[in-house]
Amino acid sequence: MRKKVTFQINHRYQEMRTGTVMVNGRQLATPAIVQTGSALTTLTPAELEACGVRAIKQDAIDYWRIGNHPGDLHDLLDWPGILVTASGADQAYRWAKPRGRKQDGVSFHDPASGQLKFYTPQAAQVIQQELGADLSQGFARDDDYFAPVDDLHAAAEQTAGWVTAQPKVAGDLAPLVGGGLLRARQVSLAAVPAGAVGYSILGVTPDVPVTEQGRLLAELVGMMDATKLRYLPTSGDLHQLVGMLLGGVDLIDSDLAGREAAMGNALVGFERLHLDRDRFADDDRLLADRCGCPTCRAGVSRAMIHHLLTTGQPVGERYLLFHNLFTINQLLAQLRSMITAGQVATDLRKFAGQRDQ
Repeated sequence: MRKKVTFQINHRYQEMRTGTVMVNGRQLATPAIVQTGSALTTLTPAELEACGVRAIKQDAIDYWRIGNHPGDLHDLLDWPGILVTASGADQAYRWAKPRGRKQDGVSFHDPASGQLKFYTPQAAQVIQQELGADLSQGFARDDDYFAPVDDLHAAAEQTAGWVTAQPKVAGDLAPLVGGGLLRARQVSLAAVPAGAVGYSILGVTPDVPVTEQGRLLAELVGMMDATKLRYLPTSGDLHQLVGMLLGGVDLIDSDLAGREAAMGNALVGFERLHLDRDRFADDDRLLADRCGCPTCRAGVSRAMIHHLLTTGQPVGERYLLFHNLFTINQLLAQLRSMITAGQVATDLRKFAGQRDQ
């Protein structure tokens, strides 16, 4: 079945906008989180939905490597929402030796089997289609944000060459590479085919300072087609998440909820509660006042979670995961309301290091 992906912008406020992604009968309100990480292997689809998750991400190379394609992942994973897939080219490049960087793809020894494999832009797009991707990402030559200038330009030019020669390999979300170099990013941007639904802003990893992330995003927003989706496929801390959303990103990966839960932390507002600390041993309060997450609705106290964490019982981390997922997705819902109203809360801007505008 041939899919049709549309992105409709509903409201604009400064660099930000709310919108609706529609594909294969599924809808996603933006700005939104694309859930990654441990939540996808810990919770059921129904539990994810109860916490406000509407989009999940899968890495196509993981399925391509085994050679036994499972078909549409919506069916395999019993997932009714939006499925975003990544090509996994970045992983292939990490496994490859320098001579594995070819003009038509990348060769590497599979770390599991030891077999030599060759991954191409065409193969990446085919497997994403077979997996039933609602939003697929184009194959790109991997580039570290802090790589030498020559490497960044080479990555941009090679990626642009693949996309220009075969526009279909750009996927729904065309790759933009080039580190922090404006000229390299411009080369990558110029190659994006008109039919792409949006952009995948690659190389902006969590080790890039938030101020630098903001600088790059501000440059790109001024150059990108304003009607297309802006997707940041990376996971960082809450500062990065908020900063990039206020900067105009429509979709952003996040495994923040799971990472914080694994450390015994509950997200309450812009703060963390370290529930494994002794001061919570006798705290009978809920994680947060008037919280509608499954954990708080069940009446689970801070003291109970502290006990579960300190006695090594996994359900304590699950309770935190429920709460953190819900909290982050509520933040996104509140941000969408703020954009619609044309006013973003001062405390949100201060947290992201922005001045009132």
